[in-house]
Amino acid sequence: MADSPVGAAGWILEKFGKWADLPTNADGSPDIWSKFSEEQLLTNIMLYVAPSSVVTATWIYHGKRLEGSQTFPAGTRIRVPAGVAAFPDPVFLPPPRSFAEKTYNIVHWSEIASGGHFAALEQPDLMLADLRAFISTVAGEQH
Repeated sequence: MADSPVGAAGWILEKFGKWADLPTNADGSPDIWSKFSEEQLLTNIMLYVAPSSVVTATWIYHGKRLEGSQTFPAGTRIRVPAGVAAFPDPVFLPPPRSFAEKTYNIVHWSEIASGGHFAALEQPDLMLADLRAFISTVAGEQH
């Protein structure tokens, strides 16, 4: 992907097709154009291709595996107020709230009916409304 803009575009478009909450075409393939414009997809691709950041953008995932830092040590408790907008990501399913609450101080939780891995692009209005609701919750706790 680092030396081929077409390879990077193919990889990124495949992720949008598999990870987004999309309807399917008659042949069963994802209807990527029903949710994303050509400009949105090309912009996303160019954010990786133009600055040659495809490789460095993936380092975090490799580093997490090398470090074994995918999970916190047993008994870890994150006390900072946390909010979750549980969009139906078809690949990376959101955890059950009861599981997340074992580690995080969940003060806001929303089960969102549509949107996928790219929720900010797929359902920007829903995501913004949920973010505002979370901020209101946290701001209300501060007083």
